[in-house]
Amino acid sequence: MLSGRAKDVIRIARPRHPGQIEIDAATARRWPEAERLLSLPPDVRIMRNGDIAWLDPLPTFEWYEQFYNRHYRNSGCKPYEETPVFIRRRIAYFAERIDRINAHLGRRPDSLLEIGSGDGLFLVAANGAAIDAIGIDICEMSCERAGSRYGVEVLPGDLLRSNLPLKTHYDVVVMNHVLEHLLTPLDYLKRIHELLTPDGLLAIEIPQQFINPIDIAYRTLGIRRHFSTYSLHHPYFYTPSSIRRLLAAAGFEVAHLRTWLPNQVFHVENRLLTAPVQLGLWLADRIASRGHIIEVFARPV
Repeated sequence: MLSGRAKDVIRIARPRHPGQIEIDAATARRWPEAERLLSLPPDVRIMRNGDIAWLDPLPTFEWYEQFYNRHYRNSGCKPYEETPVFIRRRIAYFAERIDRINAHLGRRPDSLLEIGSGDGLFLVAANGAAIDAIGIDICEMSCERAGSRYGVEVLPGDLLRSNLPLKTHYDVVVMNHVLEHLLTPLDYLKRIHELLTPDGLLAIEIPQQFINPIDIAYRTLGIRRHFSTYSLHHPYFYTPSSIRRLLAAAGFEVAHLRTWLPNQVFHVENRLLTAPVQLGLWLADRIASRGHIIEVFARPV
């Protein structure tokens, strides 16, 4: 199931080879606290070098492709994700991101490509803002479901490996919790750079795992998340500084980055419970950029 080592796929420190960023593998160390938090089996480790961490050994692309098509989406959404209230909150959350995209771009985009569209809710919000938007997803069932449920177009396939009927250029490319799933993120970012118009915008949201207040509390209390295949679906774990270097290596300049959003959608709607969490995440963002998500807007240079 697993093959290869992370140091052979992406290395983050000093650029040495085209399409790759180097790291001194000799200084990489295991991160047992992170391994315990994900309840990883003994044959899977999390390695860490400064501000970047990864699974070791890494799953293969074929394993991930099978995982997303046969389990990740086909197993169905969690019950709360199917409720009308949660769906409305997600669409509203994405609509606010579209407002921020418009603000950073300086106009409403004429064309938008979302990579890893999943259920298609971001495309729903984009279409609602009168944006010509299309998506890509590796899971065929997700593509079909997005079209049948919400009337949005999601092409089945992979940005690098599939012959997709894409436009030559897009004003905006969006990845919502997708970059952390990619085995060769630098290659994808370079392809995105080619697809963007010269004045275009890349919008990314990724999790910041293990060092945010929620995960620190879990680690301190000795709480472990139940192990499942979901424990393996992120090959890399990013921080603001590592994502900045990765984007720079792909030819992007970060226009804005933050690790806290005021209307982050939680699985619990009770504001008495979520308000203290939001306050802690806001403080972590302001003090050390250690909220539990990272939102980035970047431009091609």
